[in-house]
Amino acid sequence: MKFINEQEKKLTKKQIILFILIIGYYSLVILATTFGRSAENIFVRTIDFDVLSQYQQAWNQFSFNSFFHIIVNIGMLFPLGILLPLFSEVFLKTKWMLISSITTSLFIETLQFITLRGSAELDDLFHNTIGMMLGYCILNIVLIFLKKKESHTQIVKYLILPTAVSFVTLGIIISYQMKEFGNMPFDPYGKTDMSHVTIKTSLELSKEGKKMPVYDSKGQKVRDVETISPKEAFQKLKQGDIYPMGPFGAGEEFEGETLVITEYNLEHATDTKGFSQPVYIFRVHLKDNDVVLTAPPISARK
Repeated sequence: MKFINEQEKKLTKKQIILFILIIGYYSLVILATTFGRSAENIFVRTIDFDVLSQYQQAWNQFSFNSFFHIIVNIGMLFPLGILLPLFSEVFLKTKWMLISSITTSLFIETLQFITLRGSAELDDLFHNTIGMMLGYCILNIVLIFLKKKESHTQIVKYLILPTAVSFVTLGIIISYQMKEFGNMPFDPYGKTDMSHVTIKTSLELSKEGKKMPVYDSKGQKVRDVETISPKEAFQKLKQGDIYPMGPFGAGEEFEGETLVITEYNLEHATDTKGFSQPVYIFRVHLKDNDVVLTAPPISARK
């Protein structure tokens, strides 16, 4: 199939300007995501196929900063979704625009993988593609209104993606606002691999939970909540249902270590709405190094 017909072979001034803008903007994106990064910041050559963990982490921390990475990745290729269809009518067709969005995003991730100047992540590919298609959909909606030649029913297919993104965003906000208490920023956003360490304890861990108070931001008691038992919290620790930190999923320096739980306490930590909720804190002794560490807090509320 020919992408450019005989009448389109000679570029107009408008197309030349758009072509320069497309190449210039995409070059800036490549520079920002790959070659513009310091050579000292070398990433591990891996491919992360987990799309949901980034959303889980952002949900746990629930702030603009926590969602910033997702927003940036969606917005990064948004302008190209507008510029490409203006450059050539070929890209007004959904099929070719989708193919262009995927290949454009895939090229960035491939460069990061090869150069080790970034991490190749499936969620980045997904968000970049969504962003570019959002630009395409919004442009088409504007063009339909400006031309007033096509039926407004044509708008429906271009409204699907923006509407879906809006509903998902609104759903997240409403779900959060409906929660009585906030989210715990250190809750796990995925399973931590604990196979590189051994965790032991000689403590007698109760199988019974108890009631603990939750306090508001002024330190006043809100109500008592049921907590999981120390035994359940310890199992979460062993199974890797924790925030990856220190010897718990941090890397090779702790490979083969034996971690001995010497003490645990029920304390309070602040959630994303300012409430103080009960958490389990385990004190950990590195058997071979005579070092005492604190394990990541584990939410105690059932």
